[in-house]
This record gives sequence, structure tokens and C-alpha cells, in this order.
Amino acid sequence: MEALALKKHILQQESAALRRGLALEAAVTLAPVFRTADRVHQGGRWLLTHPALVTAVVGLLFRRRPKGLLSWAGRAWWIWRTWRRLQPLLAGKANT
Repeated sequence: MEALALKKHILQQESAALRRGLALEAAVTLAPVFRTADRVHQGGRWLLTHPALVTAVVGLLFRRRPKGLLSWAGRAWWIWRTWRRLQPLLAGKANT
């Protein structure tokens, strides 16, 4: 029994070391991704706090190139609708 207990203890220590190594490696690897996500989030918050400026820029773009802007607006609308449809599915997978 002592041999099994010792082996169990060793395996638990090795597993803990592997988990620590994986966590460290993931933190280093994912740090740029998280920084980018934070910047995108900050940009979105800035856009929400400056609606007049955003409206003015969109107005100027529409005045200069209405067809191009309408094309991009259509793409943005499609992306938004797709995202709204996927959110419940992604939330369901996160809860399981």
C-alpha cells in the first residue's frame, strides 16, 4: 500500500507541475490576443461615448462615396445579424 500511496503522490506532483507549466505557456501565448481584445473593447466604448463624431464621419463618407458606404453597411448588417443569431448558441455551449 505504501508503494501505491507514494506513486499516487508522485503522479499528483507531476500533474501539478504540468498544470503550472501549461498555465504559464498559455498566459504567454494568449497575452497578445487578450491585449488586442482589450483594445477592440476600448475602441467600441470610445465609439459609444462619441456618437456625434461617428455620425459626422459616416455622413462625410456617405457624401463622398455613397455606393461604397452602402456596400459596407450591408456587410456590417449581415455580420451583426449573424452575431445575434450565434450568441444564444455560444451561451448554451458555455453553460454545458
